[in-house]
Amino acid sequence: MRLLLTAMTFLLLTAAAGPDAAAQEFVATPVEISADKVNVRGTIYYLHKVLKGHTLYSISKAYGISIDDIRKANPDLSDGLKAGMLLYIPEQAAPAAPAVSAQDTAAGPAPAGPEKVQKPDRQKPAAGKKAGKDASKRYRKYNVKWYETLDDVAVKFNVTTEAIIALNGIDPGSGKRIKSILIPDKEYMRSFRAADSTAEEEEQDTPVQEPEPEAEAERTEDREERNVLPVTAMTGRVLDMEPVDDDSPRTITLVLPFNASRLTDDLNAYTADFYAGTMIALADLKERGFSNFHLNVVDLNRYGSAWELVSSNALRGSDLIIGPISERDIQPVASWARREKIPVVSPLDLKTASLTQGNPMFFLFPPQSDLALSHQIDKIEKNEALSDTTGSVTVIYEQGHDRSELVSRTLNGLNNKGIRYRTFKYDFLSGRGIDSLMSLSLDSALVNRVIIPSMSEAFITDALRNLSLIESSRGYSIEVYGMSQWKSFETIELDYFHALDLRLAMSYNIDYTDSTTTEFIQKYRAAFNAEPTSFAYQGYDILTFFAEAMRTWGDRFPEAIIYRKKSMLQSDVLFLPAGPGSGYINCAFKDIRFTDGWRIIHE
Repeated sequence: MRLLLTAMTFLLLTAAAGPDAAAQEFVATPVEISADKVNVRGTIYYLHKVLKGHTLYSISKAYGISIDDIRKANPDLSDGLKAGMLLYIPEQAAPAAPAVSAQDTAAGPAPAGPEKVQKPDRQKPAAGKKAGKDASKRYRKYNVKWYETLDDVAVKFNVTTEAIIALNGIDPGSGKRIKSILIPDKEYMRSFRAADSTAEEEEQDTPVQEPEPEAEAERTEDREERNVLPVTAMTGRVLDMEPVDDDSPRTITLVLPFNASRLTDDLNAYTADFYAGTMIALADLKERGFSNFHLNVVDLNRYGSAWELVSSNALRGSDLIIGPISERDIQPVASWARREKIPVVSPLDLKTASLTQGNPMFFLFPPQSDLALSHQIDKIEKNEALSDTTGSVTVIYEQGHDRSELVSRTLNGLNNKGIRYRTFKYDFLSGRGIDSLMSLSLDSALVNRVIIPSMSEAFITDALRNLSLIESSRGYSIEVYGMSQWKSFETIELDYFHALDLRLAMSYNIDYTDSTTTEFIQKYRAAFNAEPTSFAYQGYDILTFFAEAMRTWGDRFPEAIIYRKKSMLQSDVLFLPAGPGSGYINCAFKDIRFTDGWRIIHE
């Protein structure tokens, strides 16, 4: 808690915090009936998200239910009503929404009150201009989630945003929240595309008009179209670019929740630690001459939701956005940033990997642990090719686990690489003497590269004990390729790690012998009178990596960093595309090796 208070004091005093992080004047927030429902033990409830400014009285009036009934359905209200809470409202209490047809929505969905949404950068189309609507036809109705944009809905139903706008007669520039829409069917999409193609042919003979100077200046100031990733970024090779050493003014926006009273102890800790790490990184960057970098710190908890944050324009003018830290909060930010062509970094939550799909401006920084197995197989292939000594690969796993995910992925990975291997499986509860049988699957004259696809601490301990016995008593040469989680096992004797030349692929690992690490620790202690945690290192690594990339490559830094591996204090970074037209995932791991003499080598 002391670190949190220190970090918060730092936040309040630093000039880096922009005006958007300041307290805002209270404005009453209208209550809208939720479109989301849940079934709880046979009872249907509306799932209502409490926004800043809501009261139990205003909620009860909107849904036509007593405050006592709301309290009965939500025991957590004994601690008071708080923004961000989800309330269960019995369905029968709320007024039923009328049926909506295509004709009813020709003028667009009903206004949702003064709640703001991000305005898409599109011109308002005339309703039904490109494709006629059959007024008697009832298209599928969809209730738009509070965090979704029309782009998100279009991807979900495999239609286009323009078709949704045309069918529903939506004014994209109105600023009104879209609560419900009609989804174009296949027939409508065929008609829409045909009309669109005709319009494009007509426009070919129309002279291109230059934009008005004022409009062009406003577009450029708002956001230049400079971060669209080219096809060259998908080739699997580092883009051939010369460093530009661009010292232009840059704004990096950091979005974190800082209201300690609304967070759990764990969330308090890593939010404060992460922020503290970024502060040390910012100070280091200033010392190195990064004078034109501005860190705009935004407290997410000053807004009712991440969607409200997006609508507030607090993110405008950003060259890069780091955060928020959770999947729920980063989703609306990433959707908005994709449209604005602003890179977004997900700093901590691995569940945000799904947000990379279809969003080429999204970067997932923490490496996914399930990629470590593929990394180990790649390392075996590389060592097989480079080694002066012929090797033999053996897969050892537990009896009865032939179809487990880890075993299947290991065998398939080796087969796909064309690596020949042997297998040995056994029941480690069957007793002693397994080492004699295990040695038959190894080669006495070759280097044995052994991979053990298991997360069972008991089985791993037994397998390493037997391998160590084979290595010491029979003189076999053995290299073991393991999982990163093994390092946290408590019952395994570390002697086995060093005797068997164990190689691990770590998502995070800190080399305390490195001078840069030592300098960071000393600065952190001096600033916060505490030891840096893993989250502090993460904050330092992320801000340093992207600031250096922006300085080195200028506006083209999002495409320049793809396929370029870089080692940071705690993490290695290697961004690879999640798929065509999608974002990027950090696929790098810290390779460590346990050797004789109780040494750990960082490869």
